[in-house]
Amino acid sequence: MFSLRSRTDFGIGNFGAMEGLFRWMNEARQKILMVLPLLPTAPGDSSPYATRSAFGLNPLFIDVHQLPEFQATGGEGAFSDEQKRQLAEARAAHRVRYDLVFPLKDAAFGRAFDHFDRHEWGAKTARAKEFQAWREAQGEWLESYALFTAISEDQQRRAWWEWPEPLKHRQPEALKAEGQRLERRVRYHAWLQWVAEQQWNQVRAQAKARGILLCGDEPFIIGQDSADTWAHPDILRRDARLGVPPDDFSATGQDWGLPYFDFAAMEKEDYRWLKARAVKAASYYDLRRVDHAVGYFRQWIRDEKTPTGRFIPSDEESHKKFGERHFRLLSQDAGIIAEDLGVIPPFVRRILADLGLPGYRVMRWERDDNTYRNPHQYPPISLVTTGTHDTEPMADWWDAARDDERAAVARAWPEYQGVPVTKEFTPEIHRAMLAAALNSSSNLCVLPWQDILGTRERINLPGTMSDSNWAYRITQDVEDLLKDEQSRGAAERLSWLTASARR
Repeated sequence: MFSLRSRTDFGIGNFGAMEGLFRWMNEARQKILMVLPLLPTAPGDSSPYATRSAFGLNPLFIDVHQLPEFQATGGEGAFSDEQKRQLAEARAAHRVRYDLVFPLKDAAFGRAFDHFDRHEWGAKTARAKEFQAWREAQGEWLESYALFTAISEDQQRRAWWEWPEPLKHRQPEALKAEGQRLERRVRYHAWLQWVAEQQWNQVRAQAKARGILLCGDEPFIIGQDSADTWAHPDILRRDARLGVPPDDFSATGQDWGLPYFDFAAMEKEDYRWLKARAVKAASYYDLRRVDHAVGYFRQWIRDEKTPTGRFIPSDEESHKKFGERHFRLLSQDAGIIAEDLGVIPPFVRRILADLGLPGYRVMRWERDDNTYRNPHQYPPISLVTTGTHDTEPMADWWDAARDDERAAVARAWPEYQGVPVTKEFTPEIHRAMLAAALNSSSNLCVLPWQDILGTRERINLPGTMSDSNWAYRITQDVEDLLKDEQSRGAAERLSWLTASARR
């Protein structure tokens, strides 16, 4: 979402830009749009996986120009000269300038809410009543999130375990008193969620009208300093740290420093929180990419007793039972795609296939030593793709590959027959690569924007902290995608290849 560029954006993509992308997708014959997580994130953090809530939407993606309260207070014309300069700089920036985007959007939201609070809320207008009815219908997640966010601000954004004891331990009288004292800020954060959901519902209607399915990305776990970990410390445990075990890529594994799920505690309350999360996500999307699918089978945690880590549960039979039970629950009345990448035990993909849940087939990783697998032989219940948000674009991968790797691709992927295999990522090689994905036997095919265009900028470089991570912006305004030569040509090429593949 942050990558979309439009004429009236604030230097970051927003919900108002989606209609332009949908028009391009129709021309390109594409029927599924997969987006990175849209959940609320930590203030000042650009990563969509730095989630502060397992529910709700990120206010950063609100289209300010669709806010009647913003327009009622003068719109951009009411900004100071310095704010106007910063806005122009953010819009023109090659990548998302979060240092400019955060304060500009905060200022716009603050002004709009002040108007709402005085003229709508105070007068109990129909719009205020609509907001109040929505707020009451949301229940626990919204009140916990809004109160958590307001207290966090009041506590200078210190982590919740550093708050005063009564607030840290959620003593009812202390929460009630704090909620009353901070009521206006609590209402503000609830209002932002209402506005975001209103705009997202409009996006959903636009997608449905154009025959496009929306696929969300559901992170496995929530951040430590999050509303859910604060509200549910019994099921989101902080007495150990979640990660992944040692593998061929890391001799020590990875320590993510995240809480872990106490599935036994969840089971005692009939998975109430997990079910509520799934229901809310299902209300946003037609299908969901469940991140780190293996985590629902087993978790790798580190604590003082086992600093190098251990699995919970400890035995394989329990892993199988856990995974099947959890994915039956997650996929009930919902479309699920399981992100089963990395070092995955064979039984994971087998159980997912038995449940009819597609896993991933990233073409460059589908190989046995130096022998690539023929995409025409991928299992039908799978999702084929040329890359993910964590990989370099295919153009860079092709350039960096060894000569024998490129030759191995050409032998295994039928679409390369007759195509000169050169080190250069030529238009012919690019076209064959897209055709190989689309002609695969996987029922689902989702292609990264950069690979569709054959460009080289990446979304994220794992294991690094950089201003370029999570800051990619497309070159064209969405209003001009079908006018710009590069993106119009990409739509025409993709349309022809998709039709030829009979997708």
